[in-house]
Amino acid sequence: MNMSKIMNSAFLLIVLQYMLGMFYVVEFLWLLKIIPIVILDISVFCTLASLIRTALLVALVFSACGDLLLAFDNFILGVAAFLLAQLSYALIFKTYWQGITTRWMVSIVLLVYMLLMAWLLLPSLGNLKIPVIAYLLAIGVMGFLAVQSSLPIRWAVLGAVVFIVSDSLIAVNKFVHPIPFESYWIMSTYYAAQFMLVTSLLKSANSQN
Repeated sequence: MNMSKIMNSAFLLIVLQYMLGMFYVVEFLWLLKIIPIVILDISVFCTLASLIRTALLVALVFSACGDLLLAFDNFILGVAAFLLAQLSYALIFKTYWQGITTRWMVSIVLLVYMLLMAWLLLPSLGNLKIPVIAYLLAIGVMGFLAVQSSLPIRWAVLGAVVFIVSDSLIAVNKFVHPIPFESYWIMSTYYAAQFMLVTSLLKSANSQN
């Protein structure tokens, strides 16, 4: 079994353990929460050096920090950490920019979706309007750059879209209406998005090298 298969298997195993831990209320669940992201970080670190590798490492480190901050109910700093992660992903997708004339229909759908999310959330944000809207802008830009990149729909663009869905679930659950089994929906889409993004971007970087 090669290194990538070992990492993928370890990632899936820890994700499953975390999901079960949420059900059984396992102690130190916060540690299980970040281990899958640490595994992805190790996978990225072991690849060939490149700008993409550096930006991916930064995105994953800030994602892990955001996970920890949200696990300890520090919402504002958690949003700030994920904001930096999204900007790092946006920087990566920008290097693959191929013009606004490609996949423009998907970009329009994404724009409408982000506007609907802003319309849905704004009345309930209170003093958190600025940080939440800033984050919506960042993740919207990340998604737009992903859609308009030369990267394949599977898995890079799909990963970006699933990331947006995951963050939307967090926002709706916190500010609009509680979602049944919210933690499972949020974390399953989050881990899937990170895995798809990292897998696709590493494959692209390795093929370029």
